[in-house]
Amino acid sequence: MFARALCAVDGTQGSFDAVEQAAALVGPGGHLTLLLVTSFRSEGEHRSPAIGPARAKRILDQAAAIANDAGVLTTVEVDPAAPPAHVIVDWAAEQDLLAMGAPTTPWFGGMFTGGATVAALGSLPAPLLVGRPAPGAHHILVASDGLDGSDQLVELAGRLAQAQGSATTLLHAVGHESGVIRQRIDEQLGKLQAAAGATSDVLFEAGSPRTVILETAQAAGASLVVMSSRRLEGLRTIGSVSRRVVHKAHCSVLLVPPEYLRAKFSA
Repeated sequence: MFARALCAVDGTQGSFDAVEQAAALVGPGGHLTLLLVTSFRSEGEHRSPAIGPARAKRILDQAAAIANDAGVLTTVEVDPAAPPAHVIVDWAAEQDLLAMGAPTTPWFGGMFTGGATVAALGSLPAPLLVGRPAPGAHHILVASDGLDGSDQLVELAGRLAQAQGSATTLLHAVGHESGVIRQRIDEQLGKLQAAAGATSDVLFEAGSPRTVILETAQAAGASLVVMSSRRLEGLRTIGSVSRRVVHKAHCSVLLVPPEYLRAKFSA
């Protein structure tokens, strides 16, 4: 599903976790571009990079070693432009996947003043993998709302689970939906089981979607949450389920834009 991934590394453990997990998603036949945005502390004759050459080399060497251990081809890029968030989003436009470390800012303040990961959440130029340390076992939690586009999201999760030998849980936050939605969720479970095997189950949990997703992922020991995103902006981000999950989940999160799903699974 992801032949080419851009990994934005900055020396944090989260960015190295993102490299490791992106390498697993693209597989030995894929390619990783390791991008370090050094930027500049100030403009003018005596400007200097925010990340100096020696530290930049250490960061890139560590990231490249992680990718090489996974048997994935890599290209290393250093970009001194600014601001880093815009640079990373621009680089990601031609990729199948953008992998970054988890946000370090609190959820509410980070909606408006966050760093590169928060900026990527707003534009979502490609599917976004937000990396965190993985637990021992592979377990994918796919959050389906049962609406249009959710079939493709479940199919994507099934393919990822099949490739990685992961157990899967299909989760639906129960609200006031019709019986048609519940029937679609049951049909999605059948497709997930066909793709990922008998280690797939379904949960219908009452409550707000963001709370249900976070609590279920924690209880199930999920290593990855797969969900879609509507790219809410401004004050509407207060109601964004995907942003809340990205900030507060204990595990990695893969956000997939609806148009990516339509393009990949339209047939």
